Amino acid sequence: MGKTPHCSKVAITNSRSDTSPLGCGIALSNCTDVSVKNCETARNGWCGIMLSESSNISITGNLIEANDAEGVLIQYLYAGCSNILVTNNLIHYNQGFGVASYAGKNIKTANNTFAGNGTDLKSDEKISSEKFIIM
Repeated sequence: MGKTPHCSKVAITNSRSDTSPLGCGIALSNCTDVSVKNCETARNGWCGIMLSESSNISITGNLIEANDAEGVLIQYLYAGCSNILVTNNLIHYNQGFGVASYAGKNIKTANNTFAGNGTDLKSDEKISSEKFIIM
C-alpha cells in the first residue's frame, strides 16, 4: 500500500454482519493492521468478507456462511493485498469459493473448516497469482 490507509489498527470482534441484501458482511478497502475475530458474516448478497488493497489482516475464528458469492474474497484492484491470514474459521455453504484470492502477496490459510461451498467439490479455496478473474 503506497497511500495513507483508509483505516488502520482496527479490531472487529464478536460482531454479526448478516443479511446485507446487495453487499458484503465486512468490506475492507485500503486498510492495514485489522483483526476480524469471532464474528459471524452470513446470508449477505455478495461476499462474507471482502478485502481490497489492504495489508496485515487477520481473519480468525469466524463463522462465514451462506453468502451469495465467496466466503472470503481477497481481490486485486491496482496493487493487491498482502500479509493476509485466514485461519480457524468455519466457512461453509457459500455460493462461491470458501476463500478466493487474486494477485495477493503472502496469503496464508490454515485450519479452516469447509463444507458445501460453490458448485463442485473443489470450491473451497482458489489462491491465484493472476490479476484478473475470468467469469
